[in-house]
Amino acid sequence: MPDGRQQEPRVWNRIVLLVQDLPARIAYLKNQGVHFRNEMEVGPGGRQIQVEDPDGNLIELFEPARATL
Repeated sequence: MPDGRQQEPRVWNRIVLLVQDLPARIAYLKNQGVHFRNEMEVGPGGRQIQVEDPDGNLIELFEPARATL
């Protein structure tokens, strides 16, 4: 992660939420003060970013490359 944390067993489990228009969702959530663990990553499968909820639980927002939501 950008802050130097390394993945650890049982600490990096997460819920994955499928979304459309991930950049717009990120902008909205940043405006609301949501803490992100990383910047948006783009790969052949789509785009994703990791968010921490108020209790520190990890949530991944994922937009498939060919979104058919």
